[in-house]
Amino acid sequence: MTAFLFDPPTSQNLREHPDVLVSDSWELTGEQRILVRAALDIWSSSGNVFLWELLNGLTHQNLSRVILALVSWRELKTLNLEFAPTLAELNL
Repeated sequence: MTAFLFDPPTSQNLREHPDVLVSDSWELTGEQRILVRAALDIWSSSGNVFLWELLNGLTHQNLSRVILALVSWRELKTLNLEFAPTLAELNL
């Protein structure tokens, strides 16, 4: 997933505008498209994923990863840290 979103995968910069990434995700599986949009929502509030999509479209493991990423993001925001973790660090 990080290779799809970032160039290089260790970068903190998206490889394309979020709209382009969502458009490019058509070749991925349905679950991967949901993960792309969830990651973009966490990263830049631009994925427009719906809660029902997460609940119905993700495996238990991937839903757990998204929930963990949300909790991690919230903790970082609460601490007012000025850096954004990479999706690899959030295990997405």
